[in-house]
Amino acid sequence: MATTHDGASLAHLADIVTALAARVADQAEVQRNILAVLNELLETSRAQSEMLADILGAASQEAGPSPVADALEALAAQVGGLEETQTGLIALVTALPEAIGRQFEISLKDWPGAADTKH
Repeated sequence: MATTHDGASLAHLADIVTALAARVADQAEVQRNILAVLNELLETSRAQSEMLADILGAASQEAGPSPVADALEALAAQVGGLEETQTGLIALVTALPEAIGRQFEISLKDWPGAADTKH
């Protein structure tokens, strides 16, 4: 890269690095928020599963068939499906940093003067 006596090339490079750092910080904040929500959902699901298991255990202790036990089993199955969905969402969020990196590479190619900064 050609450098002028007034440091214009270094200033240009510093501007690009500063802009990229700001974008990375924004994406990191988004990812932290998504992970916080997903963790909260997962904790809620686990707590509900534990409560349902306790209720189901108590309901199954009753003499004779219980419609409550059948309803609770159906509800427990639905909560189990919710936990699988949340696990899938967490896997997607885990892949987010790599996707963000690819997007930065694409954005950098379109950035004016980015070709001048490659080594």
